[in-house]
Amino acid sequence: MLRKEHLPPNEACFQVPLTFTKFDLRDYLWNLYNVEVKKVRSYVKALPLASRPDRPNSAYRPQALKIMTVELVQPFQWPEVPENREPWNPELFDMREQAMENRREEQYNNSNNIIPMTSRQPRSQDRKALADLAKDLLSGKKKWSNDAKLDSKWDSILAQTGAEKDAKSQTEGAEAKPTQ
Repeated sequence: MLRKEHLPPNEACFQVPLTFTKFDLRDYLWNLYNVEVKKVRSYVKALPLASRPDRPNSAYRPQALKIMTVELVQPFQWPEVPENREPWNPELFDMREQAMENRREEQYNNSNNIIPMTSRQPRSQDRKALADLAKDLLSGKKKWSNDAKLDSKWDSILAQTGAEKDAKSQTEGAEAKPTQ
């Protein structure tokens, strides 16, 4: 529940998970607190882009917040803020807040693995040379070899595939020549 001073006494505001629906909130308030709800309004608040401190030109968008405002049948008034928080177990509250902060930090660390397109460096000469070599290999201008000695049982297979390729290229060449 969010404390918003500008709301009238018959309305209350909640921050809920993104998967929550209006019916979920209405059912939750009725079954747990016996509070009757007239209507529910909801909206998703997108958070602004945030920058990462460890990478200067990198930004990410934090997860959005879902806010729901309910109109109550009976008016609600916020209680006074207690000066002594001991009866409400403040250690448990602080532990919950720390767990939420750890979850946010984990989400932030997991989003660091994404490399945005704007921060990619131009291709180096080595990468360009490798791309040119790949094109030559695919087009057949160069023949690939890793200079590894294969087991002798592969020699017959290599010879057979080489003979098949030669026969195929000869038949394609004969088809391409016009007959006189």
